Amino acid sequence: MSARSLRKEIVAGYGLLLLAAASIGGYALVRQSRAVQALRLQNERYLPLSFVLTEARAAQTSMVSRLESIVEERDRAVSRAWINSARRQRRRGILRARLLAVSARVDPAARADLALLSRVEHTLGEIERTYRDDEPGYAILFAALAAGEVDRVQDSHARLLQREQVAEESLRDRAREVVARMRALAGEAERAQPQTLRVLAVITALALFAGLFTALSAMRALRPLRLLVERVRRVAGGDLTKGHVAARDDEIGELAREFENMVDAVKAREVEREQARVKILQNERLAAIGRMAAHVTHEVRNPLSSIALNAEMLVDEARALGEPGREVERLVGAIQREADRLTTLTEEYLSVARLPKPRLVRENLAELVSETVAFARLEFERAGIALRVLVPGDPCFVCLDEAQVRQSLLNLLRNAREAVQDVLPERRAVTVSVRRDRDGLELAVADSGPGLGDDARAHLFELFYTTKQRGTGLGLPLTREIVQAHGGTIDVGTASAEDGGGARFVIWLPSAPAMEPGANVGVPVDAA
Repeated sequence: MSARSLRKEIVAGYGLLLLAAASIGGYALVRQSRAVQALRLQNERYLPLSFVLTEARAAQTSMVSRLESIVEERDRAVSRAWINSARRQRRRGILRARLLAVSARVDPAARADLALLSRVEHTLGEIERTYRDDEPGYAILFAALAAGEVDRVQDSHARLLQREQVAEESLRDRAREVVARMRALAGEAERAQPQTLRVLAVITALALFAGLFTALSAMRALRPLRLLVERVRRVAGGDLTKGHVAARDDEIGELAREFENMVDAVKAREVEREQARVKILQNERLAAIGRMAAHVTHEVRNPLSSIALNAEMLVDEARALGEPGREVERLVGAIQREADRLTTLTEEYLSVARLPKPRLVRENLAELVSETVAFARLEFERAGIALRVLVPGDPCFVCLDEAQVRQSLLNLLRNAREAVQDVLPERRAVTVSVRRDRDGLELAVADSGPGLGDDARAHLFELFYTTKQRGTGLGLPLTREIVQAHGGTIDVGTASAEDGGGARFVIWLPSAPAMEPGANVGVPVDAA
């Protein structure tokens, strides 16, 4: 059996079953709809029309009989009154029949009978015009009868009688056609019933076959699941050892293989969880070390200040001694430099341990970058390093703490300056750029130095990790803390050949929301 064939069989069986069920329901619905339409058409349209036509024909027959005998009657007043009343009544009957024919013709269910209904409507219209045109003829007949003018009576009577008989025959023909159509509809419904039953029987048989086929396929598919259920129970009990997978090339085998893959993934996740727990413990130890470092640096700052002040006083004393004091001045100068370095180191430790929550203000990042680079440019020029700035001409607003972001950028610039010290003077270059990226702004610092290896990139933002001989390993972790506090990210990669091919640090910060008209730039975000 080829792979996935079992699933196809089951799906095909259910599909055939659903198709059969839908066919049964659809066919029954269509046949029922047609039967209901035929019954409604017969009851609501043709039956009232047939009744009114039959009634109009009976009234017309009575009119012809009365008109035939009026000449021979001696008391013509009664017949004249009856004929006048019947003329009014039959016009209302013809109008009713015509309205019924029009309403039946516009019924969507009567599309097959448009010719018949059009003939009925046309005949009723002709009869209505005949009634209207014969009004003067009846006046002439009644006047001639009253005056005893035999010739005029015979002429008017013959013409009116002939027209009334034509109207009677037309009504009789149309009534017969309507009755014949009603019988045809009944016959169609009677003939359609056996055919409907045969079709439903065939579709039902197909549905039963599909159901039987689907049931057998499902039973065959469920047999191997017992072993898999036992394996699931063992895994639920904590047994994550490698299990045996049956060599099946169908869906059950695929399910077993995927389950074993899941067990392997759970096992790997347990290992990752253990590693994460170890990492958390390590971070907690680092946090404790950070607190201790903050305490130690706090205690060291005051003695360092005293050492720096006394060293400065010793330098003044040594200078006063002249030439004998040169060596003393050199030694004290070394003490001063080390005291300054230790002071800077204590400041970095305090910054890591006591990083304040940023006070976010809507600022133009391009302008801030330009000002910071201008501040550091003189230092780069003295070191013989080309410093390029690429910022957009239009404002790029970000919600930031200016002092913290400026400190982060200066940290990256200092690292870039130190990274290019060992390359050829003509290749020393640092590029600072700002560009829009996604829903924020990207601040990048790229250098032409030797770059960073994979191991260095993996640990670069960890506390106390450094690639420098006299580095502290605090600058980049502090920068990352600042960027994350601003809702941004920082990453390191390789600069393009145009930017020197060294390291490239990228800070992404989310763009500031649009301000209302008349709002002031520089207002704290939480107060705006």
